[in-house]
Amino acid sequence: MPFLNNLQDLRTILGRLNAERPAGPGNKEGETRHQERGGNLLQRLNLELESRKGKARVLVTGQIGVGKSSELLHFLQNRGEEHLRAGYWIYCDLEKEEHPERCGATGVFLTIFRDCWQQTRYIQNKLDLSHRNKMDFLRLRDEIVEKLIDWLKGQRSENGQKATFRFGGMDFPVFLQEERKESALALILGKAAQHEAVSLGSERYGLAPDSLINLLNKLLNWFAIICKGQIPTLIVDHVDKIRDQSAAREVLLEVVPQWRRINASVIMTAPYEYTLGEMRHSIESNWGKPLMIYPLRIPDLNNTFISPIYEEIVKSCGLAKLIPPESLRLLAHYSGGIPRTFIQFLIDACKEAHLAGHKRIEVADAQAIIYNAQRAYQDYGPTELELLDQIDQSKIGLGSAATLLRSPIGLLVMEAEKGEQPIRIHPLAEKILERYRINKGEKVG
Repeated sequence: MPFLNNLQDLRTILGRLNAERPAGPGNKEGETRHQERGGNLLQRLNLELESRKGKARVLVTGQIGVGKSSELLHFLQNRGEEHLRAGYWIYCDLEKEEHPERCGATGVFLTIFRDCWQQTRYIQNKLDLSHRNKMDFLRLRDEIVEKLIDWLKGQRSENGQKATFRFGGMDFPVFLQEERKESALALILGKAAQHEAVSLGSERYGLAPDSLINLLNKLLNWFAIICKGQIPTLIVDHVDKIRDQSAAREVLLEVVPQWRRINASVIMTAPYEYTLGEMRHSIESNWGKPLMIYPLRIPDLNNTFISPIYEEIVKSCGLAKLIPPESLRLLAHYSGGIPRTFIQFLIDACKEAHLAGHKRIEVADAQAIIYNAQRAYQDYGPTELELLDQIDQSKIGLGSAATLLRSPIGLLVMEAEKGEQPIRIHPLAEKILERYRINKGEKVG
């Protein structure tokens, strides 16, 4: 039996814990098996896609770490058996090669184009394409390469076999021989997406030209032809990690006409705080009401119920016999129902137990992790604490509470109960809010 005071056992367990890894089927070592959650998100997603064939535009939102990627990948995997009959599904990951925090519309567009292009390799390996399909593909490849060289101001060599691009202040040569063109195009799209996500506004390329959107549509139409005429569906993930308000506004509102022109259904994650307040009406007018993923049910410290998802996470990493119920309950409660936070707590608690020479995660280890996590809320100033106090008492006003909805999370929007949308203070923020109220009362007195 493994123990946490054994360094090799600790390494094995930590290797299975990854706060950024989405849940899946559970057939890989260390992979958390997906557990069904409350609500009917998957049914609603399916209805949107089936009722608006090839034209669905859906936003999926929720607070950071609640499991949006897990739910979308689960949805994708569930439809996998109908892959070709239901159309071609393409997963586009904004976080794969770039940092999404300030990524604008062009960065998202290039990410979509990059991941669509990468899927052509899968198609060519999976299916026996006709000669006509292959020739159409090669002509389209050449068109895209030429357009990107023109738009991104690539410098061709004298013999035309190489183009050099300026990405992130560095020169990147790309070789254009026939046998290397497909990998060259993948490289250009990948580097351009990365450049667009991290560069300052003055160094960016501006909105993608109509001709490039038309070429993406030609590629999507090529997918549709070889997939029995069904229009593709794009899942664009990690857009919710855009933190810059102007970038979020551009992606979610200002370029909606461009998103509508894409010949595919689009499911896109969205930053929860920017679907509220002044942007709410415009977003709902253009996209419809976003589909929401809520935190898990938070176990009470004195109650026996713990969501099976917490237990599944513990089991999948080999900690089932190394964390007593009391420690599990503490970490689950103070995670605030955020799976990513819970997994990070497990990682930190394993290390704490090892340093203390404990074989398993004792209550003292869990408490140490919780105390350390509460320190993050010292960053809250009087303005945030006053707003937190007001919203806790009135249960309204989320539109002005963007900073309280992201890390460190002060407010949790829970799943509706009896027609009401519960808003509660994150368990980690309760102590500093209590201290604020005491100090406030003393000043009033």
